[in-house]
Amino acid sequence: MDIAVGLLFAFLWASGPIAAKIGFKGSPPLTILEARFFFAAVIMLTINYGLQRKNPLPKRSDWKHIVVLALTNSTIYLSMCWLAVQQIPAGMLNLFIACNPFLVAIFSSVWLGRKVTRQEWLGMIVSMTGLIIATAPSLTNSQASLAGIVMAIIAVVTYAFGSVYFKWVKLDLSGRILNGWQIALGGLFLFPFAAALNGPTLPTVTPNLIEGLGWSVIAISIIGLILWFYLLKKDPVRANMWMFLTPIFGYLQAAVVLGEPIRVTDIIGTVFVLLGLVVSGTIEIRWWGKTEIPLVPAD
Repeated sequence: MDIAVGLLFAFLWASGPIAAKIGFKGSPPLTILEARFFFAAVIMLTINYGLQRKNPLPKRSDWKHIVVLALTNSTIYLSMCWLAVQQIPAGMLNLFIACNPFLVAIFSSVWLGRKVTRQEWLGMIVSMTGLIIATAPSLTNSQASLAGIVMAIIAVVTYAFGSVYFKWVKLDLSGRILNGWQIALGGLFLFPFAAALNGPTLPTVTPNLIEGLGWSVIAISIIGLILWFYLLKKDPVRANMWMFLTPIFGYLQAAVVLGEPIRVTDIIGTVFVLLGLVVSGTIEIRWWGKTEIPLVPAD
């Protein structure tokens, strides 16, 4: 079950840049992100409290934690990613995001006292090696600004903090209710920055914009984040291991949807990423109904 959830999350999360390329080209980035938050929040809150009226509101003590999660998982992380990708190659941003499992492992060890095994560290290193192999060609002779790099660093550190914070507070809320409120607050916090940076400029409404925004709202902001909170409740370190797969799924989706070529380095990188997930124990291989013996002894 957890493997299926992790694979689906990685697939949906990887589709964000594809939706952006199809529908958001030439549009003010933070304005589009604000629209994504708005529509996702309206849908989620309508389902939670309009169609299913028995759902409880968060308790008074929950709100401060929801605010932190809204800032880390939505406002800061996504806005920094969307702005950073304007100034650095997408492949470089993927490498920054791929550092997230390492940061979460460190934060979890220090903050939660969760011991990260040698098996998990080795799996992360193997998967990271695969991502470097896959993205290296796209980084050759690329131009990246210092501002873009700083924004990417802020994004991944913030997201890693939010992942561990969520596990630490142990909110007694369903994924649907938590996601609805954190998206709503995330959009509220983003609004002044979107207005200041993008001004009153509105995007031209086209069929591609509607398709891209619709996919971003339903598949990523609603379904993807509900799956993400489910994985975080289990284990933030294992949850973030699935981040290694998102660039790989991104290459495959770009090939199918956008017709971009698949290179030999993409295939080699994919093999390394999958091997890393197996070595870490995130994906378990079973033979004849029995779990495969770990490749590396756990601590």
